[in-house]
Amino acid sequence: MITALNISTPQILIVDSDTTILSLLSENLHSEGYEVQTVSDACQALMLPLDHYALVISEVELPGEIDGFELLERIKDDPLTASVPVIFCTVRDGENDIIQGLNAGADDYIVRPFSLREMLARVRSVLRRRRNMAPTANLRVIEYRSLILNIDTHGLMIDGEPVSLSPTEFAILTLLLRSRNKMFKREEIFAAAWPGEELNNPRLVDVNISRLRKKLGPYAKNLVNKSGLGYGFVDEN
Repeated sequence: MITALNISTPQILIVDSDTTILSLLSENLHSEGYEVQTVSDACQALMLPLDHYALVISEVELPGEIDGFELLERIKDDPLTASVPVIFCTVRDGENDIIQGLNAGADDYIVRPFSLREMLARVRSVLRRRRNMAPTANLRVIEYRSLILNIDTHGLMIDGEPVSLSPTEFAILTLLLRSRNKMFKREEIFAAAWPGEELNNPRLVDVNISRLRKKLGPYAKNLVNKSGLGYGFVDEN
């Protein structure tokens, strides 16, 4: 159902045709203090002011012409909603599905059946990363040639053009740029980008690094992986 937004607390939108899942997630997220709205398909979701939401939780297999992957694409392609995190909570459990979802820009991918405790922990983690993107009065930037990363506004500029980053991509790039020419193992990157979570799937790091590299344009070559050492952002020779 679609209701009026209360902007005083974090808003979460759940998109799913399974009424049992909608009820289960809605009740438990409400108990955590979130405001929750539910819709049954992507078309209903796209009618809402998605930029007002702190998080979208969506099934991949949605009824109608727009599935979860296309919904995610539309959210990420719109400058107003590009920074809204999206979690897939889906029955699609194949490795290719998971990789496709993460490559498309999902901030997390949860396969059903799932643990409610794990789901709530992942929601808190994604929202915590989003809060850490909030601007403050004293702006801090990291610069490397024509690449400018604004720590406080979550803004990335390359050659004067803005580049949209997910909260996870932003956390990873910040870590690597703050310590250029230092190599970080997957475990260290995971700890920085997914604070408080257990490393159950090392591919999460690899997929997000790959996604980030595609956004760096001329600086993609600076984001390297050295066997046995890990990932780093290195200066050009």
